[in-house]
Amino acid sequence: MEVQCPTCSARFKVPDTVSVVTCPYCGTTFHLETGEEAGEHFFFPPMRKDAGGVLLKFLSRQYGAPADITGAKVTKKELHWVPVYFFYLHGKSRRWSTIEEVRFVGIPAGSPFQGLLKDYPFPIRGKRFFDEAVVRKGRYYEPEMSREEAEAMARKLMESALLSEASQEDKSLGDFEIEVKYQGLVHYPLWEVHYEYGGEGFAGYVDGTDGRVVQAEYPLMSGARKKASLLGAGVLGAGLVFGIAAAGIYGSAWGLIGGLVSAGAGAFGIFRKGAVKRRKVSEVMRLNKGNLYFKPM
Repeated sequence: MEVQCPTCSARFKVPDTVSVVTCPYCGTTFHLETGEEAGEHFFFPPMRKDAGGVLLKFLSRQYGAPADITGAKVTKKELHWVPVYFFYLHGKSRRWSTIEEVRFVGIPAGSPFQGLLKDYPFPIRGKRFFDEAVVRKGRYYEPEMSREEAEAMARKLMESALLSEASQEDKSLGDFEIEVKYQGLVHYPLWEVHYEYGGEGFAGYVDGTDGRVVQAEYPLMSGARKKASLLGAGVLGAGLVFGIAAAGIYGSAWGLIGGLVSAGAGAFGIFRKGAVKRRKVSEVMRLNKGNLYFKPM
């Protein structure tokens, strides 16, 4: 649909799904429904390092990666500007003085990368006031959720953190209070990098501010896969031997079952990570388990 900037009166098109837009001519960020400015708008300046080189160098240090992967052909590099609402949160229990949390939270508000950046440890410092030139440098995304929706999500995260802390202390959280301070809308740079190796295509995503690899995939060499398969088989074999021994000692099949179950669990992890042709890794996130820098909530 076409909208008109309330500041410079320029007309431009935006997706129907967005609720907050930024004028590509004067840089004003405003709410579509009311035309009111959306408050402070920032961006993080992108790094000067080559995202493709950063990605391949990181992959060269991974288990089973090809020795010459740094020479792989980069076929695509695209900079994405992802909208993120930033909040400061301070939560505490009214019953227990020991249960208290302080966090800075970024809630991705649009783009195809919301899932990728969920729970991402966005930096706090380094942002600058928005420059309209950013809109023309890379692919720019408008927020697809309102500030109020993002704040509700941030509150839920803090509530979960307080409940988790109370559980660790074997206490009931009881009544609690959460203070939320809006820190602004930030457009965050994310590099999408595609490369070819051995006739196959692979992709990765690099933090545009400091070069951390958010997520990437690489080919696992056959030698590494064989080692992983042998190790997994060895774990299963050891579990079988110990299970038979336990069954003989205690005269019960439960010893055998216990040995096989524990060995199967260990072998499954080895097979899942090592006996695959493609492997996903991250410098920042534990895949499917939240991020490395904050306790999962």
